Amino acid sequence: MKKDFHKFSKTVIAAALLSLPVGAVFSVNNVGAKTVTSAEKLFHYSKKALSKKFAKAGYVFKLTDATKGALYKSTGKPYSTKVIKKIVKNNTLFKVKKVTPIHNGMFVDLVSKDGKYKGSTTYLTGIYNKNTEDEKLKPLVQAELDVTTARDNNKPTAELLAKAETLANELKGHEKKIALTSIKELKEFVKYGTMGEIPVLLIGKYPD
Repeated sequence: MKKDFHKFSKTVIAAALLSLPVGAVFSVNNVGAKTVTSAEKLFHYSKKALSKKFAKAGYVFKLTDATKGALYKSTGKPYSTKVIKKIVKNNTLFKVKKVTPIHNGMFVDLVSKDGKYKGSTTYLTGIYNKNTEDEKLKPLVQAELDVTTARDNNKPTAELLAKAETLANELKGHEKKIALTSIKELKEFVKYGTMGEIPVLLIGKYPD
């Protein structure tokens, strides 16, 4: 299933960068995916506000996939498998410069910390937040995922949200700063339930 999801992700990127109708590409590849037809379902705030939120997070994102098609150049052509493997092996960090909605989802424009690599990939499956690997933050990440799962299934979230907030307040230093920002974003997701309001910390982990 995960493999099919990545195939879907690369299809979306290629279609967007080459200005092809995504729906047409789906029919050719016969990939099953939940279709989002309205930008209102993608994010509550503007794409400018969403881009600003991600840019503010800084160079905290890594590529999730070391295969060809994991990152596309502005020309619409993918970086070679050799280059992608090098990027992943070196734990190259990226910053999100811009988030762009397309017919069936969103993709992100990235730039590496050293400025060597620039490209686009899918919003939820193409990148992940390196802070999810922080042992001190892992309990919070799972607690927040429990909240998002409940929200997605129209179940009560108050108790789960309170647990996540308690975990965030128990942290110290840099981790606490990340945690409190994430809790603020989590509350936005609970309120609106839109893709754009998923906490930055959970990118690459959501959906659980």
